[in-house]
Amino acid sequence: MVEKLLTHELTADGAVQVALLHNPALQATFEQLSIAQADFVQAGLLKNPTFTGRITTSEWDVLDPNLVGGVTQDFLDVFMLPARKKIAASQLEGAKRRVTDAVLDLAGQVRTAFYMVQAAQQIVAMRRMISEASQAALDLSMRQFEAGNISELTRASDRATFEQAKLDLARSEAEVIGHRERLTALMGAWGRAAEWKTSDRLPDVPKQEVSLDRLESLAISERQDLASLRQEVSTLSRAVSLARSTRWTPGVTVGADVARLRDASASSGTPRIGNVAVAPSVALELPLFDQKQAVIARLDAELRVSNRRLEARAIEIRSEVRSARSRVTVARDLAGYYRTVLIPLRESVVAFSEQEYQAMLLGVYQLLSAKQSEVSAYREYIETVRDYWIARSDLERAVGVRLALPGSPAAAGAPTKVPGPAPPTIPN
Repeated sequence: MVEKLLTHELTADGAVQVALLHNPALQATFEQLSIAQADFVQAGLLKNPTFTGRITTSEWDVLDPNLVGGVTQDFLDVFMLPARKKIAASQLEGAKRRVTDAVLDLAGQVRTAFYMVQAAQQIVAMRRMISEASQAALDLSMRQFEAGNISELTRASDRATFEQAKLDLARSEAEVIGHRERLTALMGAWGRAAEWKTSDRLPDVPKQEVSLDRLESLAISERQDLASLRQEVSTLSRAVSLARSTRWTPGVTVGADVARLRDASASSGTPRIGNVAVAPSVALELPLFDQKQAVIARLDAELRVSNRRLEARAIEIRSEVRSARSRVTVARDLAGYYRTVLIPLRESVVAFSEQEYQAMLLGVYQLLSAKQSEVSAYREYIETVRDYWIARSDLERAVGVRLALPGSPAAAGAPTKVPGPAPPTIPN
C-alpha cells in the first residue's frame, strides 16, 4: 500500500497515511501498547506458590532420612488481584491515549512539511519566472549598451538584478530539497521511495470556514495528551487509595507441610515407615516499623504533581487553540486581500504598462519592473496560503480533531488551482 501511494502524485492525506504505516519511530511507539497489555495481563495473575522440601534424620538411623515437603502461598495476593487489575487497566488506557496523541502529532508534522514542500516548489516556479525575465532584460541591456544607447551604470544595474534573481532561485531550490528531505524522513521513506512527487500548487484557501467558536472546550474534551494526564491522575488516585486501605493489613502467607513419619520396632529396633503427617502453617507480617508511610507520601506527591501537570497542560492547550485560531483568521484575511485587491491591482499595472509600451510611452525596463512586482505579489500570496494551511493544521492539532469542511475538495486535501502570473512577455 505504501508503494502504491508513493507511485502516484502525493497529497497531504496520502503523506499522512504513508507516515502512519511506515514511520519507524511511530512503529516503536505502537509497541508501548504491547508493553502496557503485557503489564495488564501480569497484574491479573496470582503469584506462583512456593514449594519447599527438607530432609531430617532419625535418631535410630542417620542413613535413612525422613522427607518433609511444603507449599506456601501469599494469601493476601488473592484479595489484591481485583485492585491490581483496575490499576493496570487504567495504565493501559493511558498508554492508548499517549499512542493516539503520538499519531495525531505525527500527522500534524507531516501536513506542515507537505505544505512547506508545495509552497517551496511553487515559489521556485515564481523565482524561475523572475530569473527568466531578468535574463531577458540583461540580454536587451547588453545589446543596447553595445549600441551605445544606455550607460555603464544601467548595464551594471541590470546585471546586478539578474544575478540577484539567480541567487534567489538557487536559494529557493535548496529550500525545496530541505523541505522534501524533512517530509521524506517523516514518512519513513528511503531509496526509490524517496523519489515521490506531489502537485506544485497549494490548495486554495476554502471559500467557507468551519465555525471557530467553542474550540477551547472542544480541545479540552478531545486532546489525547490531556486525556492521558487525566488517566494518570486516575491511576495514581487508585494507587493511593489502595496503599491507604492496606497500610495496616499484614502480609499473610499460608501453607502446609507434608512429612513422612517413621517409627522403630520396640522388639527388633529396626526402623519402619510410619504415617504421613500434614501440618498447616500461617505466617503474618507485623506492620510495626513500616506502615507504608513512605509509599503513601510518595504516591501523594506524585498525585499532586500529576494534578498540577494536568492543570498546566489544560492552560497551554487553551493558549495553543487561541494562537492557532488567530493565525488562521489572519492568514485567511491576508490571502483574501492578496487575491481580491493586491493581485488584481498588479495585473492591472502590467496590463496598462503593456499598453503604454506598445504606444511607446513606457520603456522596457518599466514594463519588466511592473512584471516583477506582479510576480512578487504572487509569491507573497503563495506564502500567505502556505501559512494558512500550516496554521489550520496547527489548529487541528491544538483541538485534537480534524476540522474538514464538508464537500470542500481543498479541505479533503485535493489541490485546487491557485492563481498565478502568466509567463512574462519580453519585448524583442
